[in-house]
Amino acid sequence: MLTAEELEVFERDGIVKIPSAFSTDEAARMRDVLWHELSERHGMDRDDRSTWTPLRPTGLKTTKSSRTANAVLGPSVRSALDGLLGEWLEPRHQGQVLVTMPEGVPWAVPHRQWHTDVGFETPTEAVKIWALLGDLEPGGGGTPQVAGSHKVIARFLTTTEEREFKAVRDQVLRSDPWFRNLTSEERSVDPMAPAELDGLPVRVVELTGQAGDVYLTHPWILHSIAPNAADSPRMMRSRFIFAAASS
Repeated sequence: MLTAEELEVFERDGIVKIPSAFSTDEAARMRDVLWHELSERHGMDRDDRSTWTPLRPTGLKTTKSSRTANAVLGPSVRSALDGLLGEWLEPRHQGQVLVTMPEGVPWAVPHRQWHTDVGFETPTEAVKIWALLGDLEPGGGGTPQVAGSHKVIARFLTTTEEREFKAVRDQVLRSDPWFRNLTSEERSVDPMAPAELDGLPVRVVELTGQAGDVYLTHPWILHSIAPNAADSPRMMRSRFIFAAASS
């Protein structure tokens, strides 16, 4: 189970990290499966950087269904899900495979593509899992997220009958100077600087850590896509886990 402090963090930020949710050996086996498919499908050699194209390989169906990834749902993650969701639905696989190869560009907080992965028509009883298959340093392509944005969205929904996905997202992103700065190409304020929006704390965080770490996020957390300015590929898995009551 999450500790009282971790539950408080999840309530405030909509994001909580579970370190060493699976072992480094299990992470290495997942990377081996992924590299094998990258080689078969895209001709990538893990020891030859010149072959690391495309930068964001997709269509990784073999890796997606690999049983090695079942270790993501280890005891600590299962216990956390029990505490957050109660009874939940066992997934058929461990979700989307996310790979970003080193891009040789400076890292910056993105100003575009901020979004959630679910709509707002009805409350969604779910948690999104982000599992690190390899070590992920700052600037290494870890998914940037707006901690606290789930509460901003929830408050916004009490002020409007609008529920259409794009309309709600766009209105929230225009609702405060902090968001308008975040989504502007010409920023006047450091987008990494934390702020309070009428009492609700928000800040941009990167999902970084060690192989085997897992993040759990609220489904309404705004997130985007960042470049990989590091030397190593960014390798993650992500998926939603839904409460049984929401099925």
